[in-house]
Amino acid sequence: RESGKHVVLVGDMNLKIDKRDIYWKHRVVNVEEILLERQQNQQKEGKQQCRKNAESGKTDDNGDDDCKRASTTPLSKWKTDVQNHWDKITTVLETIEAVPCQTTNPNTKQAFNRWRARVKLADGKYAILGTYEESAEDALFHYTFCELSYEDSSTNTRTICRKRNVLSVEVLTELMSKIVNVSWDPKTQRDVANSDEANLNPDSPPYMWMKALLEEDGMVDVFRHMYPEAEGRFTCWHQQKNRRYVNEGGRIDFTLVDRALLDHVDTSSGSLRCGTKPHSDPFGEEAALMACTSNGMFQAPSFAGGGIAQVSKRALDSQFGPPHTGMIYTPPSYSDHIAISLLMKESFNDVVGQLTLQSNAPTRKSQPHKKQQSMMSFLCAPGATKKAASSTSSKSSTSASSTTAAAGQKRPAQQ
Repeated sequence: RESGKHVVLVGDMNLKIDKRDIYWKHRVVNVEEILLERQQNQQKEGKQQCRKNAESGKTDDNGDDDCKRASTTPLSKWKTDVQNHWDKITTVLETIEAVPCQTTNPNTKQAFNRWRARVKLADGKYAILGTYEESAEDALFHYTFCELSYEDSSTNTRTICRKRNVLSVEVLTELMSKIVNVSWDPKTQRDVANSDEANLNPDSPPYMWMKALLEEDGMVDVFRHMYPEAEGRFTCWHQQKNRRYVNEGGRIDFTLVDRALLDHVDTSSGSLRCGTKPHSDPFGEEAALMACTSNGMFQAPSFAGGGIAQVSKRALDSQFGPPHTGMIYTPPSYSDHIAISLLMKESFNDVVGQLTLQSNAPTRKSQPHKKQQSMMSFLCAPGATKKAASSTSSKSSTSASSTTAAAGQKRPAQQ
C-alpha cells in the first residue's frame, strides 16, 4: 500500500470471523453473561416492587427515576434452565476425571487405547461425557471452563484469550441433559445457537486479528459480502471423523480484498454451487450439504478402515463449473479442505496492470514449498535423498550383475 498497490489476501487462515462460518452446535455461549442477566433482572424486579409500594402508600415515593422506569426483560426458557442449574453443574464437574478404555476395529480386531471423561452425579452414579479421545488431556479439554490467557513477551502483558465459563452449544446441551436431566429438543438447541448470546469466542487472538483487518484495515471478506445469508458453507471438515458427510465443518479459507477493489469483483456469476443440480434455496443448509457431498455421491468411509471410497465420474465432475466467486467442492480424496475462488472483472486488469509473479527475496520467502524439489526430498531428511538414490543405483548394478552371472550358469537337471 505504501507503494500505491492494492492488496488481495487469499488462503487458509485457520480461523472464523462470523458465527455462520462454524457448525451451529459449535458456537459458544458465555454462561457468566447469562448469570449476570439474572442478577440484573432481580435488581429491576426490586425497583418495580419499590414503585408498587410507593403507589400503594406503603413507602414514600422518593422520585427515583430508575425505580419508575424499571422493567424486567422476559428470559428464554433455556436461559432460565441454565441459571437454575449451573451451580449444580459446576459442583458435579469438580469430580471430572479421564478414564482409560479400549476400542476395537471390527474388521482387524485390533484394539486401541482411548480415554473418556467421567463425572460422579449426586446419586453416586457416573455419567460419561464426550467421545473417545486419544489422550486424557483431550478427553477433559471440552469440559474445562477456566479462564485462559497468554503472556505477550513483547509488551510484558497478560492477555485473556477465553473468558471463564465459555462453552459450545453442543457441550452445554450435553451437560444439561446428563447432569441435571434437562433435555432440550432440537428446536431449543437451534434457538440457543441462533440467539445473540451464541457466537464465536470474541477474545480469540486470531478472531481479533481478522476483525482488525476488516474493521480497521479496510479489507473485505468477499464471500460473506456477496452471500451474507449463506448458511453451512464450509471449506474444511474433520476428515478423520467423517464430518464432511454431515456438513459439520468451518469456513476457514478466505479471499480478502482492499475495499477499493470491491467494485472490480465480478458478481454476475449467479449463485453458489449446490452439487449436481440447482437448489430452490441455494443459501440454505440443505443446499450446502448437497454441495459438499455431491448430492450424496460422496459417501463416508468406514471407521473400520479401507480408505475413502472410489466415486463415479459424475460425482468427480460436480466440482467443475463456470468461473465464479465462491467455493469449488473438490472431492474428499483430494484434501480435508476444498478450493475457494475469486472472479474479477476485466476492469481489474486496468487498475492493477499486468500481474507478474516476482522472483525477489520476499516473494521466494513466501513460497517455501518451491524449495522442495521432489516428493522424496519432502519426505526424507536433508541429504537422505542423494544417499537413497546412490544406494538404489548401487543395488541396481549389483542386481544386474547377479542376473547376468546367473544367466550364464547352467541350471542343474531336475531329478
